[in-house]
Amino acid sequence: MFPQRLLIAASIALLALLPHIAAAQGPRVPLAVDPDTSMRQRITLTDGSTVLGRIVAVWDDSVRVEAPSGTAVIRRDFVRAVRSIPSSSLRDGKYWPEDPNATRLFFGPTARMLRPGEGYLSNHWLFLLDGYVGVTDRFSIGAAITLLPASGRDFFRYNTFFVSPKVSVVQAERFNVAVGALAGLPPFADDATLAGIGYGALTSGGRDGAVTVGVGYGFFGGDIADRPVVMLGGTKRVSMRASLVTENWFFPGVEEPMLSGGLRFHGESLSFDLGAVRLPSLSVFLPWFGASVKF
Repeated sequence: MFPQRLLIAASIALLALLPHIAAAQGPRVPLAVDPDTSMRQRITLTDGSTVLGRIVAVWDDSVRVEAPSGTAVIRRDFVRAVRSIPSSSLRDGKYWPEDPNATRLFFGPTARMLRPGEGYLSNHWLFLLDGYVGVTDRFSIGAAITLLPASGRDFFRYNTFFVSPKVSVVQAERFNVAVGALAGLPPFADDATLAGIGYGALTSGGRDGAVTVGVGYGFFGGDIADRPVVMLGGTKRVSMRASLVTENWFFPGVEEPMLSGGLRFHGESLSFDLGAVRLPSLSVFLPWFGASVKF
């Protein structure tokens, strides 16, 4: 019972502490000239309006910004927040926010990483709650818990809990490789039985469209699967606030794959996934729903 209770407590504590961890580690964008000329600044003023451009000079009481409409000088007292964004996210003078869930598809991970201090909480199909936080540029960790137990007799004994570390191996703008694991306690398992999957993932492509291939080996207790599970998925940006998403799993010994596809609607921090998934044992597609908030 001790290992199970320990993992349950760790999962719940990690989910509860994710926003606080992010707040403590979150990077603060300085009000300074960025030496990277490919970056632009999104300046939020105290009245709620925004200015998009490049900071070219900073003084004690003001800042000069080169915007598409011309050069402006803004008093520091009027600046509420500054965020650096890649110039590629500006289109016709408008800011196209990045997909806040670029580190995953519907559920499966991509090889992209959260930045230090970034994190998110999400819910899938209403009964699965998970959250992740970036600890460094190359390491993130998360946890998940099911909200509906497999049996009504004991919430903690018959629920699923897992933790999920991920490490970046190759990190570039259009090519990323990462390894990680999902390890936890399935319902009805013995107290000391851990189950999950260790995986490697490769993501190729830019922020507006990418393909992810994942290969993983499942384990249960001390037994490791002889053949891998393969995941193939991808995303494609279709508008300022919408992307196509697909995630497909191929299981060893199972003739039919698990297929899914749909849309992700997103802003800077909130996103909603609406799609359909077909399980190998079913001939019909079931609706998929997911929601996430990034901090």
